[in-house]
Amino acid sequence: MNHVTAEVRYLNSEWKNRKERPFIYSKSTRQENTTKHEVEITDAREIAIDGDLDLDSNGFVLAEHKTKLSNFHDELAVKGIYDTEIAPMLQQLTGANLVKVVGHQIRTEDPKTFLGAYSRYLHCDYPLTPSENREKNLLGHSIEDRTYAWYNIWEPVDRPAMQNQLTVLDARTLDLQEDICEYNFTDKLDGGYAAIPVYNQNHRLYYFSNMQPGEALVFKQFDSRPNKAFVCPHTAFYDPSVTLDHEGRRSVEFRALCVFE
Repeated sequence: MNHVTAEVRYLNSEWKNRKERPFIYSKSTRQENTTKHEVEITDAREIAIDGDLDLDSNGFVLAEHKTKLSNFHDELAVKGIYDTEIAPMLQQLTGANLVKVVGHQIRTEDPKTFLGAYSRYLHCDYPLTPSENREKNLLGHSIEDRTYAWYNIWEPVDRPAMQNQLTVLDARTLDLQEDICEYNFTDKLDGGYAAIPVYNQNHRLYYFSNMQPGEALVFKQFDSRPNKAFVCPHTAFYDPSVTLDHEGRRSVEFRALCVFE
């Protein structure tokens, strides 16, 4: 298997012993509260070809997304494929009875905001414990008697992702008791918070090299079912083995709720 040695940022370990949550919403707060660690990131293509990746074990898989959409920078057009393309793909991958795509984010080499830029630290998109009535408010009805999971669907647009690719942390190597804290991702206490890992040498990170438009990295962000992969922290990373003459990465990321029986 091919590997890349690269640096990724983790939350500073001091936060494991503090009751309050750190704030990370800008370059300066990111530098203050995270630290770079040199890690080995494995190209998962060979593993995927061998069929050794599982969404409920590793927490991530590579999927095919055949789309009729030609312009992912058209906001309304992208929303138009939520129910026609993204939901059916997830339903087939997960076996869910109901899939609700709730939003998307385009990222390019020319970001307008910190949250719109390539992520530069390992993080999750949701808290460890769901907020009260989160799913009920989204669906319009309670799902207390059913299990559910949140997924991200990440894929390149316009051109292959040659640099600033996405890496995900294998859920099997994440200790939810020791490795995870929570952080505020805005400058306000009530502005939103999510889970974030601290460094552990047992972590295993993966990526898919040379991802093409039409390929989708699907990974877990929360799962209420016991004995399933719970979450895959993720981040963009700079690959020192890639030459500098590649155009900037452009990608789209969808978020979706899957409800099971």
